Amino acid sequence: MKVVNEFLNLLQGGNKIAFLGVGAPLRADDSIGLYIVSELEKKLKKDSKREYLFCLGELAPENFSGMIRRWSPSHVVIVDAAEIEGEPGSFSLIPSDKIEGASFSTHILPLKILVDYFKQTIGCQIIIVGVRPKLLEFAYPVTDKVKNAADQFICEICEKL
Repeated sequence: MKVVNEFLNLLQGGNKIAFLGVGAPLRADDSIGLYIVSELEKKLKKDSKREYLFCLGELAPENFSGMIRRWSPSHVVIVDAAEIEGEPGSFSLIPSDKIEGASFSTHILPLKILVDYFKQTIGCQIIIVGVRPKLLEFAYPVTDKVKNAADQFICEICEKL
């Protein structure tokens, strides 16, 4: 995946990386950010060069903002379903200054406000990973197409990070 190499380039020099999964756990592919962060927590190797923090923000990722700020990461990685170009299961790195133009799943507090808060209070680099959903209906699991793409992303990240 090309996006994996771009993602890893953005993480260069990062020694404390906070992953924040966002989405509705009961709305099919809207929960893909939660799935990815949960799997990364299980599979990322402990590393003497890097520390990781994993947060499942669900529909209110701002509830973890204080914890993340106190941890003072070099990078915050926000993973969420997003209406981006491409087929369902496509990944894109979305510049933090462009998230107003991206159609994200519904959250209590817009991600733009959370991103601005992290930039102002921590001064860290923000990386937003968007995944195109296929289905957003209530009471359905993540679709196979989106889950398979997420598993490939997770596998490549864990191999190379």
